[in-house]
Amino acid sequence: MFAAKPGSQWAFYFVFVLLLFGVTPAAFAQTRSAPVEVPFELVHNQILVQAKIAGKGPYTLLLDTGTDPSAIDLTVAKELGLGLDSRSYPASGGGSVTQGVQLTRLSSLELGSVVARDIVAGVVELKKMAGKLERPIHGVLGYSFLKDRIVQIDYAASKLRFYLQSPYATIANSPNMVNIVAMPFRYENGVMIDAVFINGEKLKATLDTGSGGAFALTPEAVALLGLEDQAQNRAVEKSVGYNGEFESKSGVLKSVRLGRLSLESAPASFWPTGAGHDKEKYQVNIGNGFFKDYLMTFDFRGKIVVFEQPDD
Repeated sequence: MFAAKPGSQWAFYFVFVLLLFGVTPAAFAQTRSAPVEVPFELVHNQILVQAKIAGKGPYTLLLDTGTDPSAIDLTVAKELGLGLDSRSYPASGGGSVTQGVQLTRLSSLELGSVVARDIVAGVVELKKMAGKLERPIHGVLGYSFLKDRIVQIDYAASKLRFYLQSPYATIANSPNMVNIVAMPFRYENGVMIDAVFINGEKLKATLDTGSGGAFALTPEAVALLGLEDQAQNRAVEKSVGYNGEFESKSGVLKSVRLGRLSLESAPASFWPTGAGHDKEKYQVNIGNGFFKDYLMTFDFRGKIVVFEQPDD
């Protein structure tokens, strides 16, 4: 998913893509003892990196654990002379006007010394995203890039770290510590967690680095939690998704608990019906507005996410 500012969301899913395309295992230019570090900028709570595509660039790409596959802007695809699949598919996400998407392959993608080859990507129009971020956005690094990787997001240092082996090698068999919490996840159009407790109620959540907000509730979650009145009476947020603009409401959750992590009076967005989020497989979207207080490690091989509280 994408978000232009805290509380706004973009989503981009292709359930069918893994059935249509295979992804060649990507190569890492790193040793077994040290990760590759790549700097990033956090712009409106969005993670932006510089990369080369097919040897050209650099291009500005957004890191998004909620996008499958990756994406490239239509104008950039034309500049690179990329071949497009003849079929067109509807993009899913925020907005009420469905955008058509064609698939392509990126022959190579260089993110610092991390090199990936033959990456599946959807060709989309990203002008509205760029407008909200007030920065050119040329593409999105999604699951087709991340699927075989272990990536750590150090918000405090503004660095991504790519590991060959998990920096938390035994954490799956160890109890969580005070400052380190590990949770298993499954990938189903996003990093899916089956238990997050909102106001004491157990809901499903997606961990979405393409979201600039802290927490967002789907219409289903708003109804389950009985928050319709609060949603109706809160301030309006204007958001942009792949399928156009939509409005959501800003609110406050009494409590949130994710494993051993908990907080009270958490800011949230309430997504309305008819804005592209009515049939999600989750009820809660959690984004960089929450993650940025932690050192986040997404182990896509072991399907484990680790939240580590940085030292003060």
